Amino acid sequence: MIRLKDLIFETTTYETAISRIDTLPAGKLFDDAKNIEGVFKKSKYDWNEVIVTYERHEDEHHIKFVNISDIHITQPNIQANKVKEIISNINKLPRINVVQFSDGEMAIYDGHHRLTAAWALGQQQIKVNLVKLPKYDASGIDTPNDPTM
Repeated sequence: MIRLKDLIFETTTYETAISRIDTLPAGKLFDDAKNIEGVFKKSKYDWNEVIVTYERHEDEHHIKFVNISDIHITQPNIQANKVKEIISNINKLPRINVVQFSDGEMAIYDGHHRLTAAWALGQQQIKVNLVKLPKYDASGIDTPNDPTM
């Protein structure tokens, strides 16, 4: 049974989320494009590098909840209408795909619209398919074994 209180909360959340999308600055490429660079940090890795890395290690992914604020984007624009459609179906959509590079940066390659919808709804975390690359330890590489060097 749905309670009136639950409906009011859902409507308020939905309306607030739509408002958050509408207030984003205009983007490029699409008629309804919105720029999300002011919301999320831009990745130092380009989209191609992220997708190639994810696909190489896809079999090693783990399903994790991660903080939305820790995910770096690889594209600056989203389509507002697509995000608005996602907002009402957020729990029925597949997880986003994220790579955590050896320096700790988490970059998204698939799911910018879903990530933006989760942000607009005020979620703090999102469930992702996470490919985590091991940290590279170079601590002994330049240290000579011969003390006379």
